[in-house]
Amino acid sequence: MRDTIKSKEYFDEYILKMSEGIKRFEEGIAAGKYLNDKILFVKDYILQKKIGIIIAKYSKGDSIEEIKKEFESSLDLFGEAWDDSVYESNIIFASLAYLLNLDDGKLNIIKNKLRKSETYDSLLDFILIGNKSEFDTSKISFPRPYKKLVKSINDEDRDAFLKYLRGWYKGSVDSAWYGTHELVNKYQYYGYWCFEAGAIAKRLGFIDDDLKNEQYYPYDMVHFN
Repeated sequence: MRDTIKSKEYFDEYILKMSEGIKRFEEGIAAGKYLNDKILFVKDYILQKKIGIIIAKYSKGDSIEEIKKEFESSLDLFGEAWDDSVYESNIIFASLAYLLNLDDGKLNIIKNKLRKSETYDSLLDFILIGNKSEFDTSKISFPRPYKKLVKSINDEDRDAFLKYLRGWYKGSVDSAWYGTHELVNKYQYYGYWCFEAGAIAKRLGFIDDDLKNEQYYPYDMVHFN
């Protein structure tokens, strides 16, 4: 177990329920249940559920190698149906792709998809490509919530990085996943992980031995080779 809030049994049930939901929607598509103009929406919904399962498996303590395989299996659906209008989701997907050591070809496929978004920016580009010489602090779509993370990149400032990481949950109060661990008899919580912090720590080569048990920090994924 990597998560400290819920039990293994909870995550097993979460994964089962999400998998059953995905199966129903896939069967609905195959049966022609949805109008053509709704199919991409349904496929994006399926993809979001798949990402939830991937994160839940990380929380549960599953092998990162197996998590990587599952993530890679979602790339075709990502290319077809990903809704790139939600910046936070783009950040999570890009960070997972880098932390799971996808090869450069796959990272470029993701970049080429995400760069079509109106909010594609220097932060997403740095996570995916890692070219610090092209990092431009004036090209950040949402500078306020990511201010400390941007500073940590621009100045290679570990203190700013730690402030971002440790304030991440509190600063995410408007996110759809915020507080889901408190819901009773509902399966929406898949774990709280600041994947973008992990991606930046890995890109910048920050020493993170002291963060092995840090809440929200995906230490095992940062050190996956």
